[in-house]
Amino acid sequence: MQNKKKIPVCLIGAGRIGLSHEFDKKRIKPASHVGMWTLFKQTKLLGICDKKIDNFSLSKKINKKVKYFNNPVKMIKEIKPKIVSIATWKDSHYEMTKICLNLGVKVIVLEKPLANNISQAKKLISLMKRKKAKIIVNHRRRFDDEIIKLRKKIKNGEIGKILQVSSYYVYGLLTTGTHVIDTLRFLLNDIAGEVDKVSGLRNNFKCHHSKDDKNYDAIIIFKNGLKATMQSLNIKNYDIFDFHIFGTKGKLLITGIGRSIFKYKIVNSPEHEGFDELSLNPQRICKSSPRKQFLKLAQNATSCFQNKKIKPLCSAYDSYIDMEVIDKIILSAKNNSVLKKIKLK
Repeated sequence: MQNKKKIPVCLIGAGRIGLSHEFDKKRIKPASHVGMWTLFKQTKLLGICDKKIDNFSLSKKINKKVKYFNNPVKMIKEIKPKIVSIATWKDSHYEMTKICLNLGVKVIVLEKPLANNISQAKKLISLMKRKKAKIIVNHRRRFDDEIIKLRKKIKNGEIGKILQVSSYYVYGLLTTGTHVIDTLRFLLNDIAGEVDKVSGLRNNFKCHHSKDDKNYDAIIIFKNGLKATMQSLNIKNYDIFDFHIFGTKGKLLITGIGRSIFKYKIVNSPEHEGFDELSLNPQRICKSSPRKQFLKLAQNATSCFQNKKIKPLCSAYDSYIDMEVIDKIILSAKNNSVLKKIKLK
């Protein structure tokens, strides 16, 4: 039986997530878009577009046959890729995605966020629908098999009714906080509905972040009234991406930047008669090593191209909702933490 012809792919942006993470010895491979499309058997990476030719030269260590471009329009017209990855700086996502859609690319794998603002996000979704294309946004926990399993466990009552959630992140609301918001929505949507209201707070302690992306804390309220807190810390102290999920029958903890998931059962208090506590000996309920999320992303992208009925695991609309939540958190914080309603269209 002959092998199926490989799907042609191009990459726009060969920076950290686009390429250089592949050379981080500690990261599980593939760790970048170049690594993903090179290792995935159903695809063939044919072109890379980047402003810096040095980045392209580095890619030759992974894929010797790929061609360099400094103009995305020229690359797409020449190679005619079926899938394009966009891993540029967030300020260019709108323009790069619009170029790809207008040139007929049917599946776009896009680093978050979808666009610079809500207006741009809506325009891209509208254009995507007109062009009958699909945009997959790389909120990577949605491509983590263990997080996907956890979502089902929560829905099936693993720790009873969810009562409260606390989460922690570092390095900017747009850069990392958006992953917290998307993960909360992914895990809780089945049982709590969509995000309904938010209250934002400024973090006035010293927190390292980029100039255009400050750290904010927030209270996120879902349709059924469930509240989740999101709090920011200083990455100069340590990295953290943790979730504490409290239920009527115990607690779930996602820790180790998402690598490890623990379940805490309810036990009789060793100190107070007639009282119960959470066990100090949690049960690990997932594989502790990092998972190959990039390969699941590649599989979802190729499936979306091959079958019109297959949906993105993280759609453009999901990213748009995350942007709405972020927008309202910042607006609330600037208005003395007044509650802001999330209005979705």
